[in-house]
Formats: sequence, structure tokens, C-alpha cells
Amino acid sequence: MGTYFDMPDWSSATPFFCYPVMLGTIVFLTLISYLSVHRQLRGTAAETLRPYTPKKMRKILLERTKLWDRLRFGTKWNLRDLSRHKSRSFMTLFGIVGCMVLMVGGLGMRDTMAGFLDLLDNDISNYATKVNLVDNADSTKAKSLASKLEGDWEALTGISLDGDTVSLDVVHNPNKKLNIIDENNNRIKLSDKGVYLCLRLKDKAKIGEKISFSPYGSKDTYTVKVIGYNRSIMTESVTMTDTLADKLGIEYSPTAIYTDKKTGDIPSSDMISGKQNKELLMDTFQSFVSIMDGMVIILVAAAAVLGIVVLYNLGIMSYVERSRELATLKVLGFCNKQIGRLLISQNIWLTVIGVIIGLPAGVGALEWMLLALAGEYEMKLMLGPLTYCVSILLTFGVSILVGLMVARKNRKIDMVEALKGSE
Repeated sequence: MGTYFDMPDWSSATPFFCYPVMLGTIVFLTLISYLSVHRQLRGTAAETLRPYTPKKMRKILLERTKLWDRLRFGTKWNLRDLSRHKSRSFMTLFGIVGCMVLMVGGLGMRDTMAGFLDLLDNDISNYATKVNLVDNADSTKAKSLASKLEGDWEALTGISLDGDTVSLDVVHNPNKKLNIIDENNNRIKLSDKGVYLCLRLKDKAKIGEKISFSPYGSKDTYTVKVIGYNRSIMTESVTMTDTLADKLGIEYSPTAIYTDKKTGDIPSSDMISGKQNKELLMDTFQSFVSIMDGMVIILVAAAAVLGIVVLYNLGIMSYVERSRELATLKVLGFCNKQIGRLLISQNIWLTVIGVIIGLPAGVGALEWMLLALAGEYEMKLMLGPLTYCVSILLTFGVSILVGLMVARKNRKIDMVEALKGSE
């Protein structure tokens, strides 16, 4: 990132808020552990040593309907178990949703960044070299230089809009080397009838309304009509054509020229402050994406570990709580495969619900991150079908794997011990 940001120091740093967050996490987990142990040890020692006894429950609402009689035994059994152990079922669902949020967020980050770079490379920037001009360059000479280089140019100047400091972007792009895009990432053919507000300034005025702004260093105020919105890559800006700027009498000086000529083919000039090769810039972005790939792998791995640890622990808890019921099923003639299917099917039910909740939750979390952490780039959220497929398949894979691991323990149930333990 040092290739396009000048900073005095690039050492890593830990924000101050991380420390109270870590401390709060430890306190929170300790409190949960204490409450769990305190509840289990409540009562006499004899009661504590007794095996778990399922609590009595009332009939669920579905049992009072005619549909209940048409359901299979496995469906009835799982519905009653979910109703009896609501806390465990909720925590299982919470773990699956968390797994989905991490996967969708991590993979979606990669999709969004890749889509952003593709948009920047192919739709917005169709030039080979960006020629930066010195401050307050002579407008006539700068335009003449742009004509010689067969390029487009833009002029950025600071303005005051409703008390806020934003940029006025005067664009001249007949060669389509620099393009302006709308909310849907489609190219805009700029009109001379008004200005375009970037998405971050969308609340300033609706299309058809007028805005007033004043360039810094000038006492003049200009009133123009808003005719559209555009997606700005770097700055909060108001965009207009050079024809409209000349018509309004706005003073400006071109700040950059965009051309297809290579840096070595551009002659030196007192007006040129620097030359920026687009290919090198894109390579820099690609290296940033490579770093992000490592972050995505960590997030996906963390999601898988979260799913396995949470689901396995809750599965073991469920197995211990239902050992007497499982032993009863064995006595009644159910084989290990049938009981295993009952255990796995409940996990699949919760996984389906978790995926339905987790997908929009993951998209919402990613959208919030884009606004909070990368709002200055006005990125559009982009999630490819592969992200959805991988997130769903991995989550289901983790759920089924844990279900199989728990189901295998059913073979080791001592039916006599499980059935006599409550006596």
C-alpha cells in the first residue's frame, strides 16, 4: 500500500479498544462457566450424582392438530426433543449461523474486492498512464498537452457544499480513457445539463433538485441541478463536464491526464509532476488481494473449527441427555443405522434453518463492513454463486460430519446401565 499512500511509518499496531474487548470476552466466558457449574451443583450431593433425567413437557402445538398423526416417528421424535431442549437447540442454531456468517463474510470479501478491481481495470480506467500535473497548471497549456497525448483529463478542486468540504470533479472524456459509472456500475454518458453526486452525497439532493456550492478561495456561489448519481472511487465529489463548468464560469485547472501512451513515450514538461503506470498500480492492488486471500482462508478455517467445536460439544451433550431414550429405542428393535439417522436428521434440520438465517446475516455483516471500513471507495457488494455454494456445502459438511461422529457413539450404549440409571 506504500506505493500509493505516503505514511511516515508502516509498523503494525493494535488499536486500544482491542484490550477491553479481550478482557470483556474473558470475563463473559468466565461468567458463563460459573453460571453453568453453579446450576449443576445446586442441591445435595446425592442429587448431583444422579444421572440426567429429562424434564416433563407439555404437548407442543403441532401435536394438537391432525397433521401430527401423519408425521413419521423420526419427525415426531425430533420435534419433541427440540421442544424439550430449547437452549441446546438454540445454541446449535447459533453456532451454525456464526459459521455461515464467517464463511459468507470471508468469501464475499474476496468476491467484492475482485469485482472492484475488475471494475477499476476494465470499466473505469481504460488508460495506460496517468499523468499528474502540478498545482495551478495553466489550463490552456494543460488542455493542449492532453490533446497531444490523445488523452482525457479531469480537474479536481475543493468546494464547500452545505458546509461540508468535497471535491468538484470537472471531466473531459471524449476518448473514454476515464469513465464515470452509476450505482449499478454502468458507464454514464455525462450530460451538460447538470451535475452528478457521488453515492456518499446522495442525501444532499434528489435528482431534479438543485444544489449550491462555492469553490474555496472564491466568493462566488453556483447553483446547478442534480441529474444523476455516480459511484466515486476515492473522494466525495460533485462531477460535471468541462462544457458546463465553462458555461457557469467556474475557474479550474486540470490536475491529471489519462492517456494510452507509455510513460517512456511522454515527453518531459514543467507541468508534469509525476507519471503513474496503471499496470503497476493494478499489480499493487493484486498483491493486496493475495494478502486478503490468506485472511479469507483464516476466516473459512475459523468458521469450520467453530462449527465442529460447537456442534460436537452440543452433540455430545445431546447424546448424554438422550442416552436413556436411545437405549429404549434399541430395546424396541431400532438398529444403530436407524438411530444414527434420527440423530443426523435433527442436525440437518437445524442446519437448514441456520443456513436460511446465516446467508442474509452474512451478507448484512459484509455490507456493514464495507460501509464502516471501506466507505471511501464506494464499493458495491458482490457475491458470486461459488461463495454461496461453498458456504452452504461446507456448513452442511461440518454438520453431517459432526452428526456421524456423535452417531457412532450410539453403538457403545450400555442398554441396561442407561435404563436402570434413573431408578
